[in-house]
Amino acid sequence: MMVRVVGKPAGVDLDDVVVTSSAKADAILVFVKTLAEVDKMCGPVVKAAKADRLAWIAYPKARQLGTDLNRDILWQHLLKRHIRGVRQVPIDGVWSAMRFRPEK
Repeated sequence: MMVRVVGKPAGVDLDDVVVTSSAKADAILVFVKTLAEVDKMCGPVVKAAKADRLAWIAYPKARQLGTDLNRDILWQHLLKRHIRGVRQVPIDGVWSAMRFRPEK
């Protein structure tokens, strides 16, 4: 599986993920730190989710890196774009990721 990764911070290890720059990758993973960054960078995630590709947003865990995000804020915010969070996984001690699918 090829994954388009956007905004990955230095030091974040994605193990065996095969990364590509292609907009037509099987999956997309976008790293954001703030709600403003979600608005700025979520377009490709929304497009991928609506095309039934794997669509993930990674965000800092609560109170880390000065974030104004958490799982509930991110989920509620992206419902406005007609996608919903369906799964959350930890990436490491700082980052979590949430997968999004089209709203039913």
